[in-house]
Amino acid sequence: MDIKSFIKTRWHKSTNTFSSLLLLSALLLFNGGNALAYQLDVKQIAATNMAQSHPANIILPDSYNQSDRRYPVLYLLHGHGGDYQNWVTETAVATLADQYNMIVVMPDGNTDKWYTDSPVNKQFRYRSYIAHDVVNYIDQHYRTIATAAGRGISGLSMGGYGALHIGLQHPELFGALGSTSGGVDPRDFAGKWGLNEVLGAPATQANNWQAAAIINQISTLKQHGQLLYLDCGSDDFFIEVNRQLHQALRTNNISHHYAEWPGSHNWDYWRESIQYQMVFFNQFFATHSKANN
Repeated sequence: MDIKSFIKTRWHKSTNTFSSLLLLSALLLFNGGNALAYQLDVKQIAATNMAQSHPANIILPDSYNQSDRRYPVLYLLHGHGGDYQNWVTETAVATLADQYNMIVVMPDGNTDKWYTDSPVNKQFRYRSYIAHDVVNYIDQHYRTIATAAGRGISGLSMGGYGALHIGLQHPELFGALGSTSGGVDPRDFAGKWGLNEVLGAPATQANNWQAAAIINQISTLKQHGQLLYLDCGSDDFFIEVNRQLHQALRTNNISHHYAEWPGSHNWDYWRESIQYQMVFFNQFFATHSKANN
């Protein structure tokens, strides 16, 4: 099933029951009745331009230790107030990684630094940390497909913003980008969630806020042809900024996958949305990388 058909299936779900998706999930997560296996590594990854190192969860599919093949990698970022463990403890992402034979890396981006290289605090270099330190570490220590065709990046909330921001700034590293419930336009949320500490005061450093908005960064998509996936719950406080980004992409004739589904800004929604993201990234890797050859 391709991503368009998969999203269409979700659109036709009842808003009052998740039974159809749960059935589909069961079909995806089990093959012939046999549960899938995986390996979970936890590594400390040093930061070149910051004093501290940070932990990361790394999921290896069961087949990793049974062959010498190379694997595509999905980098998956946590949200504000979260950490590197959230995706594993709250969702079935580990089983999905095994199902789709990809490595999934969940780095710690600090609780509220928005995955940027802050223009006002030189101690916050989280874009560079993820794009260079984490990616280099994973490529050096695991059998990865070390090209943009073999890498994707996504995340939820603050992590959705971070995935798009990092991916758009580094098209040479990431061929596919995703966001679920992403805080894609910080300008609408000044004074909240540590944004002022990262971008500066809106009144005196407005340029930082303008540059940070994903809607003002999308020209690179036309130039580099990265694939893009966005979704957001219809009751989410980030729904309007996601709609605005979607419309801007359409206006600029930039191909992308976009969906709004019933749900809010919580793990009930993200447990479902990760399944659609994984279909999207698996399709990208299967089409563009040599992972399945």
